[in-house]
Amino acid sequence: MSRVNTVWVLGETPESYASLCSVARRLGDTVEAVVLGSADAAQAVKGAGADAVLLAAKRDGALVEDCVATVAAAAAERKPDAILVATTKRMRLAAARIAASAHTRVVNDATRVWVDDGCLFAEHMVFGGSAYSIEKATSAPAVILLGDGLLLNEPPLEGDAPEAAVTELPAADAASGLKLIETKPRTVESVNLAAARRVVSVGRGIENEEDLQMINEFAQAIEAEVGCTRPIAEGVNWMSRERYIGVSGAMLKPDVFVAVGVSGQIQHMVGANTAKTIIAINKDKNAPVFKQADYGIVGDLYEVVPKLVAGLKA
Repeated sequence: MSRVNTVWVLGETPESYASLCSVARRLGDTVEAVVLGSADAAQAVKGAGADAVLLAAKRDGALVEDCVATVAAAAAERKPDAILVATTKRMRLAAARIAASAHTRVVNDATRVWVDDGCLFAEHMVFGGSAYSIEKATSAPAVILLGDGLLLNEPPLEGDAPEAAVTELPAADAASGLKLIETKPRTVESVNLAAARRVVSVGRGIENEEDLQMINEFAQAIEAEVGCTRPIAEGVNWMSRERYIGVSGAMLKPDVFVAVGVSGQIQHMVGANTAKTIIAINKDKNAPVFKQADYGIVGDLYEVVPKLVAGLKA
């Protein structure tokens, strides 16, 4: 497979760079890790697998977002072939600003990236996850946000990566235009659905919040994490935002995915349609979820789930 010359990687946390570098190493001869913020963060990335670490340092009193102009200016000067970016809210903003500065666009949530005949290609979902689009980069840099599923399933680099040298990029004067008004604590549930090998997802077939205890018992019986459709997380707020599965939520690739009371709308199922085995429980025999399931149980979840739990505990 042919390769491009230079690939930059950009993440929000030092822990994200190992997977980013692994993807980049398949694409380019040279991999450079770009770090926004502090020298300590750059030091933490030195062993992630890059050939060099480029630091866009944050000045006193500035925001991390103010460092993006430095990266954009450095990209215009150094001309990397591609910039691979981890998909977080902050990094989405950074990718958009870098792409705008380079007069190009961002490829969002790529599920696959590769080089063919010297040209970079990226595959990503379109139409709410009902189809895939393949895009060819016709100019450099190609700015690509890598989907969580791609990074999660990327094999680590073989062997111990040598520590890369850190170079501080010349600071650009352009500020982000953002001003920090207030900070306050945010409660975030510690759950990593993307890493779970078994997942039980619940939809609007659940009638009451208290009934989630039944789902939790079922999940515990099969050693699974619990996720949900968007209405459960953002409509009735019965579960945390971190447990929402779908096109704008968590993207999974578990061994087993059990959809309980889930109708099967594409916006949700695209988050788990690469599962090895999909099992559906729904009282509507015509529910779309059965078209995507390997196994299906037509029945009232309030009757089916307790029987499954009892059988699994027997």
